Amino acid sequence: MEETEKLKLIEEIMGEINSVSSSDELLAYLIDKCIEATGALTGSVMIISPETQILEVKAFRGLEKKKIVMTALKVGQGVTGMVAKTGKSQLVNDASKTKKYVRIGKNLKSELAVPLKIGDKTIGVISVDSQKLGAFDMGHVEIMETISVFIAQILQRLYLIEELNNKIKRQNLLVKVATILEEQNNLEKMFASIMDTISTTFNIKRGMLVLLDEDDQLKVTASHNLSQEAVERGVYQVGEGIIGRVYKSGQAIFIKNIAESKEFLNRMKIRRSHTERNSFFAVPIRYENKTVGVFSLEKEYHSESDYDNTSELMVLVAAIISNRIYNHVIAAREKTRLVKENLELKEKLTEKEPDSLFIGKNRRIAEILHLADQIADTDVTVLITGETGTGKEVLAQYIHRQSIRSQNPFVSINCAAIPENLLESELFGFKKGSFTGAISDKKGKFQLADQGTIFLDEIGDLDFSLQAKILRVLQEKQIEPIGSEKSIKIDVRVIAATNKNLKNLVSEKKFREDLYYRLNVIRIELPELKDRQDDIPLFIEHFISQYRARYKKNISGTTPRFNQILYNHNWPGNIRELQNVIERAILLSKNSILDEALLPEELVKQIGLQPEETLKESVIQEISRLAPGGIYDSIMERVEKYLIEHALILHNNKKTEAADYLGLHRNSLYQKLKSMP
Repeated sequence: MEETEKLKLIEEIMGEINSVSSSDELLAYLIDKCIEATGALTGSVMIISPETQILEVKAFRGLEKKKIVMTALKVGQGVTGMVAKTGKSQLVNDASKTKKYVRIGKNLKSELAVPLKIGDKTIGVISVDSQKLGAFDMGHVEIMETISVFIAQILQRLYLIEELNNKIKRQNLLVKVATILEEQNNLEKMFASIMDTISTTFNIKRGMLVLLDEDDQLKVTASHNLSQEAVERGVYQVGEGIIGRVYKSGQAIFIKNIAESKEFLNRMKIRRSHTERNSFFAVPIRYENKTVGVFSLEKEYHSESDYDNTSELMVLVAAIISNRIYNHVIAAREKTRLVKENLELKEKLTEKEPDSLFIGKNRRIAEILHLADQIADTDVTVLITGETGTGKEVLAQYIHRQSIRSQNPFVSINCAAIPENLLESELFGFKKGSFTGAISDKKGKFQLADQGTIFLDEIGDLDFSLQAKILRVLQEKQIEPIGSEKSIKIDVRVIAATNKNLKNLVSEKKFREDLYYRLNVIRIELPELKDRQDDIPLFIEHFISQYRARYKKNISGTTPRFNQILYNHNWPGNIRELQNVIERAILLSKNSILDEALLPEELVKQIGLQPEETLKESVIQEISRLAPGGIYDSIMERVEKYLIEHALILHNNKKTEAADYLGLHRNSLYQKLKSMP
């Protein structure tokens, strides 16, 4: 190929590859152009699997797929494998004289292989072959090496884009799964809808939900793309095969290629082609530290990243559906006894740890819990923001308990409650003799939280000098106690919280910008209680259960007036204020029903006026805070929001009943809910 032709080809490639939208499309285009540039007969692009060190064929031309599947080259094996190992191109113009040549096509006599590199790292190999002797020369080497440099750069960008797209697809899928759980009560229909959703997004082959029956056998309760005969054959003992082992251990098992696995029983006798490379994913469905079932699916293996993404997705879906599966198991096996035991255990738990449960069915809270579940098993730093009393520490505890660190310490410290001169020693500890009164070594909060989680409450009140030391902990995973000359390595997950606007504090030079970005990796903003009115009944029930057990009071219910006052209060002190009101009412109660006489006078006065007068007063107050021109729309929007929230509370979040109550068509209510902030 002449120099001008080379330049023209490179220019053409550069123009085309920037418009390519996927890595598969890019690699297919790449091999076509390499064959065109070299006059080769066949060609392939292979990417190195980091785990197996096998060269996985991602695109090929002129070769049989069966032959490619059967010929899995490892790094260092054959001409292609040596290029992958050394990172240097190889030119073979007479295959009969090269011992390392691995023939994957008929009458092939010449091969040219060049590495695909990102920086100094070889990620794959481009190889072309010919039936002619001496088919390739150094000019071909040069053009293919030039093409590979451009392609590697674009490929890296596409991998990042694909990874981001996969995260978005996974996020959307989890939202759809949560919606299915809300709308579908039947377990089999629920599972079928979830599997259809997953299959549409990730192209799975088959899946199943396995639960323990009354005879202590694991049987398929719901399935996707499995025949009735296969389902009937799918019976396992606890500890038997992959399904049985997952149930027994409570640990997920992922198999990259079931054809190579001795553990895969194929109890269902499903026929698979010898050329198929299918992965199997089995995850436990766990609720309250108990395994209640196994969720599994089978999917064609595409790549390492796809395999990892599917593994993570399975764990997340299992976590989301765990509550529903648990409830199904209770209903099927000794429902009355287990429900009673569960309630008794929860009562004891709330008596010992009153703030241990994160409560809420509000849509925003559901989104927060989904996000918390997703990030729980990572070490990513979390920043929780929200007004005082919204439950920031409770959410931090929830994230800790959902994580792999749950068996290790959760250590909390309020940065605003401790004087500045004492806070450093509280956080990092001190050595004996480091200051007056230091009569012995003392571990700081970070060291006490090693292998666990530290919760830094009111981080916005932290002294500027201490902010630098917190930043060092986040960056270097080390602390230095006061008076010590040695650093101590720690493994701590950091969750911080504040009711202040840290971004404003950064602008005012009161908070370090670098620390802000270190903390703000995942930010969760908790809504005020007035913005999650549909959760108020849950909190009332929870706090009554908690305090009647603590104070040994026989409280069986509340009056409608009592509830009305609590629903209509603005709750400036948020959940903590509501908790205090319920505790006070139970302490003062003399009978089994809580009524308005037990509530603080200021709460009762708020709705002491006649309904018409109260409404008029509220509207006038609201108008005084609004700018002219948008008053009507703003007031009507808020009234509509309160109407809908109240109707949903009255009917336990059942949308059809709430629509009938309001005199709306169900679709109209759904539309309004979607448009509500």
